[in-house]
Amino acid sequence: MNYDHKNSFSVEGLSGEDLQEKFLTIFTKHRKQIYSYIYSLLPNCDDAEDVFQRTSLIIWKKFPEYDPSGSFFYWSCGVAFYEVKNFMKVAQRKRLHFCEDVIEHLADERSMYPQHKLDQRTSALQECLHKLKERDRELVRQVYRDHASIKDLAETTGAAIQTLYNRLNHIRRQLTHCIERTLSYTGEGK
Repeated sequence: MNYDHKNSFSVEGLSGEDLQEKFLTIFTKHRKQIYSYIYSLLPNCDDAEDVFQRTSLIIWKKFPEYDPSGSFFYWSCGVAFYEVKNFMKVAQRKRLHFCEDVIEHLADERSMYPQHKLDQRTSALQECLHKLKERDRELVRQVYRDHASIKDLAETTGAAIQTLYNRLNHIRRQLTHCIERTLSYTGEGK
């Protein structure tokens, strides 16, 4: 998918129904990438989902202001960036969050890395996860998808905490090497 694609339509003069149809078409095309952008700034999936929902609504409300000669994806990421910043100001919860400077740095770094390269890395990660032993895949799932703590997993499995940390570090190194091999094999590189 080309994220720098310039759109060949105008939102001026579109009726409500036509405007909605244009929005849904272009938003659906970029939905996954917009969520990925937000998730890269707010690594808690519940927070990212909340911000994504608010961002989606704002993008819809501001859609008549969108200039189709520019990239919808990058325009949407601009809206999302400010929603992440607003979330950080409002959501002063007890859990740790990145400070505003770190969010801005991550956004800058993220905007310099093309989405198609991130998609390639994600595909390579999925491929490499399937190559792991079932036991290692399960540990990755529990820690990263289910957000289980190493301490809780150690208590449940009877393993030492340090043993699980060591195993997880080994799995991360395996995945990193596998991803790099996969990308270099396909000619995509870093």
